[in-house]
Amino acid sequence: MLPSSLKFLVVEDLVSDSFLIQRQLNKLCDNAEIRFADSELALTNALKKYMPDFIISDFSLSGFNGFDVIRMVKDHDPNLIILIISGSLNNDEKVAQLLMEGASGFFLKDPINELPEKLRPVLEKLYIEKQEQLKKLDYQRKKDAALDEVASFLREFDSSREDADEDTILKTMQKSILRLFPNYGSKQ
Repeated sequence: MLPSSLKFLVVEDLVSDSFLIQRQLNKLCDNAEIRFADSELALTNALKKYMPDFIISDFSLSGFNGFDVIRMVKDHDPNLIILIISGSLNNDEKVAQLLMEGASGFFLKDPINELPEKLRPVLEKLYIEKQEQLKKLDYQRKKDAALDEVASFLREFDSSREDADEDTILKTMQKSILRLFPNYGSKQ
């Protein structure tokens, strides 16, 4: 069974297909967080700033294709899970090559309203198989969020301010440290 919250990165260059895919992914889990990339540059930026549980990519994209997406993603993190979908690729040799290159699955888009039923068993299987990897990914997300919080605090903090209250500063820093190191201070 899939968790109620999953993070998806959808690589799709057609706005209409992006909307349809988003609609179908929202049927898979209650709290799907979905981000989109429509070009190689957008994919590069998304991989730097966003840590998805699953990447779903169209095969035929403007200026690049599913093979390029797999290469870019695997160069960034070989453990990321990529599923390729297509509205037109009916070539068994290319599908086999996609799987050999690192895709975890391949699906035809049509009929789009059946996409959740097609994806669910594969996502459930991958979720179980990759659970340890997904836990590490979630930990990394939390760590990055805590580091962002500390960095934001430090950017905003001005120690020369007359109204800087030492207790408030210490409490804020302690909260940030506890978010970074949740087991800090706990007896083991």
